[in-house]
Amino acid sequence: MRYRWFANKDKQTDEYGVPVSRAAYDEALHPQKKSLYTRGEVLAILVVTFVLLYEWNEDYSPILYMCVAFLTFEARPVVKFFLGEKGKAVSNALTGFSVAMFVAAVFWTML
Repeated sequence: MRYRWFANKDKQTDEYGVPVSRAAYDEALHPQKKSLYTRGEVLAILVVTFVLLYEWNEDYSPILYMCVAFLTFEARPVVKFFLGEKGKAVSNALTGFSVAMFVAAVFWTML
């Protein structure tokens, strides 16, 4: 139940006099565990991995590079999780690298 109100009068408003729901207070007490990926992202990673393996077998390089670019882009949350403070800089570098590789692969496909 999202809209629960405080029983005490002093907690019903914030420091500016705006009415406050108790839900934000309750949610702060019980934080939800946040996963690195959603189900849709995991499914996309699996599909791209299978496409990557198929294209590796068929030896069609542009699509192979597109798949590698996508998987590099999706590696960003893992890098942020494991590297901590330095993870943001490495994540930004991965983003730039994956976008550049994807654009290059698209141009390569057009040739």
